[in-house]
Amino acid sequence: MMSGEKPSVAIIGGGISGLVCAARLSQLGITHSTVFDTGKRAPGGRCSSRFISIEGKLHVFDHAVQFFSVSDPRFAKIVSFLHNKGAVKVWSGKIVRLKLGQKASEVKNLQAFIGTRGMQSVPECLSGLVHLEGNKWVSNVHWEPSMKKWKVDDHGWYDYLVIAHNGKCAARLMADAGAPMIHNLLKVKFGPVLLPKTNIMQLCSLWVLIFALPRKIEVDFDGAFVEHSDISWIGNNTSKYNTENQMQCWTIISTKTFGANHKVPQEFIPPSKEKEVICLLLNGFAEITGIKRDLVAPCFTKVQLWGAANPLNILQDEECVFQASHNVGICGDWLVSPSVEGAAISGLALAEVISRHVNGERRDVGLKKGLEPVETEAIGAFPTNKSLFFKPAK
Repeated sequence: MMSGEKPSVAIIGGGISGLVCAARLSQLGITHSTVFDTGKRAPGGRCSSRFISIEGKLHVFDHAVQFFSVSDPRFAKIVSFLHNKGAVKVWSGKIVRLKLGQKASEVKNLQAFIGTRGMQSVPECLSGLVHLEGNKWVSNVHWEPSMKKWKVDDHGWYDYLVIAHNGKCAARLMADAGAPMIHNLLKVKFGPVLLPKTNIMQLCSLWVLIFALPRKIEVDFDGAFVEHSDISWIGNNTSKYNTENQMQCWTIISTKTFGANHKVPQEFIPPSKEKEVICLLLNGFAEITGIKRDLVAPCFTKVQLWGAANPLNILQDEECVFQASHNVGICGDWLVSPSVEGAAISGLALAEVISRHVNGERRDVGLKKGLEPVETEAIGAFPTNKSLFFKPAK
């Protein structure tokens, strides 16, 4: 990089960590960053929503992240910004734990946040702060030592590279990129139970079913963590977003074991498997709620497999990864905590590491750290007793 020249940064992945990283870089004066995201509809990764027209009316379904909580003051500042922009609100709905044959128990001391128009509102707001290239698939990156720059497909040369996603695609992208230490950290295995003594990232797979019932069913909750062989979460999108209509829109998220037992290529789900999964999850929904199965008769269903849903292990003691000799870093919730907060904190941390590197600090971060097991709900991490309670401005 020539003296006086502003550094450029390519960020691969438009989820929360990538968007926050780009926004923080801009705050730090590094304004020439580009976020490349594969999303055809919108950025956000797992923090996204589907807007489905049923019988001439648009309905919102959160089909991955269901809500988030706050425990870190750094993330609280981001949530305050999002709240002031009208992108998030406190979810006052009743969240419970359901177990077959037992009375529902309400989850206490949990301040939950949701988007104002589906969880999609969060990345939509953040994307307004960055330069985003949507629906862009980056299939090749390469480090050129003589130039100390990264070639990113046919998009040009960049001074820094950020990998803001994980799974097989990230590992494949970096396999021959010229940064083997980074590639090693992106290697991944899949399964519902963490393998013993593994130092490779392990991800679980989760099935998600969204469906609409033509008539409302009566339940005493808005969202529920579920103890069931097939289901880990059920959420009522209609009550969540105070939608006034006769139809009731639900989200079911499977357990990790169910995801593994019914794993297929997520890019092409065989119709027979789709039908089987829908039937099993609806059966489980009726069983755990006590609603008669013949009343659970959807007028709309859509099923999706998140192949790389949540990590079962995270990086020890660091919030991001950076290799100073190659101007390359990694950020994501799997490095900190499987949650929106974890993703945001990792993006913030990496932006600040890059800023220090631009200003002369030559220090690796997280390269030699191992991975440690993490226990969370299947849908993410939600601290309940250390939450930093947020008070919206009046």
